[in-house]
Amino acid sequence: MKYDITNQKERLNNLYRIVDKNSNSIPFKLNSVQEEVLDNLHTRNLILKARQLGMSTFAVLYMVDSVLTTNNLTAGIVSYSMEHAQHIFKKIIGHALDTLLDDMKDYVHITQRSAREITFSNGSSLRVDTTLRGGSYPLVLVSEFGKTCARNPQKAEEVITGTLQAVPTNGKIIIESTGEGNEGYFADMINTAHQRGNENLSAMEYKLFFFPWFSESSYKLDDKVDFNTESTDYFNNLEIEANVKISLQQRYWYALQEKILKEKIRQEFPSTISEAFLSSSDAFYFAETIAEAYKDGRCLYTNLYDALLPVYIAMDIGLNDLTVIIFFQLAHGEIRVIDYYEDKNKDVPFYANFLLQDKKYTYHTVFLPHDSVKRDSLDIDNSYERDFRRLFSCTATKFHVLKKTDKQMQISHARIKLSRCVFNVTKVKPLLDNMSKYRKIWNEATGRYLETPLHSIASNYGDAFQYMCQGVSHIEVVGNMSGALDKHRKAVENRNRILR
Repeated sequence: MKYDITNQKERLNNLYRIVDKNSNSIPFKLNSVQEEVLDNLHTRNLILKARQLGMSTFAVLYMVDSVLTTNNLTAGIVSYSMEHAQHIFKKIIGHALDTLLDDMKDYVHITQRSAREITFSNGSSLRVDTTLRGGSYPLVLVSEFGKTCARNPQKAEEVITGTLQAVPTNGKIIIESTGEGNEGYFADMINTAHQRGNENLSAMEYKLFFFPWFSESSYKLDDKVDFNTESTDYFNNLEIEANVKISLQQRYWYALQEKILKEKIRQEFPSTISEAFLSSSDAFYFAETIAEAYKDGRCLYTNLYDALLPVYIAMDIGLNDLTVIIFFQLAHGEIRVIDYYEDKNKDVPFYANFLLQDKKYTYHTVFLPHDSVKRDSLDIDNSYERDFRRLFSCTATKFHVLKKTDKQMQISHARIKLSRCVFNVTKVKPLLDNMSKYRKIWNEATGRYLETPLHSIASNYGDAFQYMCQGVSHIEVVGNMSGALDKHRKAVENRNRILR
């Protein structure tokens, strides 16, 4: 025996085999990032990484090695789908155990093997599933948690409230994933850990490991790939921000990947922690267009309100849910989102009083959703519209109930209108953040996103924005405002010249 079988690092470097990209069975050897994680594991661990760094394979083999060498250890691996769970169970765990060297077989052997769980002669067991409930699991791996959060928020919540709660304080949790949009538990956990740092952590606090694309030494390309000045600036700024040197060969490699993946490059191969969550997954309706608004200089930290222009309101009303109110103006073809407000479990008199007393705008028109006409199936006269009109009777404010339209057309219309929007970020950033999280439902059976919005907190913000866009169309039709888009483009060009 040429290695110390009591040393986990030496076991991982000598005992196990994996199947590589070419379907060949090869000995597993720790790479630099895998070794860094192994040497610095905490009781609670978050791993955010670029693709193809071998982190998932390492984490699974770490679990296998732990149950083989620890008596009576109950361990579990949670995946985002049963298909992926079966891949882990058969292709990684199964291959590692089936090709295990006799050095380890002399210590422990398999006593029972089912479709999801393996039990060993030392009393330990390893289970792979989409969630773990019941009993205690001192060792848990959650693989590709970002995908779970993006595709199935309910399952992600079950992982948080069920699986992770089954791990005792002195147990160990490893959560690894790429980023998948900016919504969900994984993004929140990463951001919290990043802001706190890794110093003086308690047993229940998560330690953060981040491995950007340039951590992988093989991500280089000798063949020249053309990239523009914007990419050059990106690489140069990255060198300063990350305090690294990005070689010309690395730049060629990244430029080629960007041509292939386009906007998803940031999700699959992030350079920074914040960048990992900027990618607009196919799940999100407005994330990409809001990112473009920031990039185009339409998200400003200045007051956009013009006292000479009328102020309009769009509302998504939820007396037993969240109510979102958007304040906007139209100027030179721009849609200026100047303010917003949110509250819940309040009645119509509260919102009417708030608008009249607390928000000192002079309102031209309030746009109400189509279902505001009738709120009581027993009393036709009992409606949000009627109550608002009565409470605003002392003003010149008009009320317009929007027509019910096809949801997909409504969302598409809103995305087009978003290209004309300018936002006062100092007042509406929570609105923008939550609109970015407005997303589709994931269908596990078909393996794709449905063209149906997921009902969540974010949907209240998304609906309010859609109502605002319907209101804009009504104003422009009634007011015969032709050429609004051309006017908006000229306004943006003028603003950019001033800023330069």
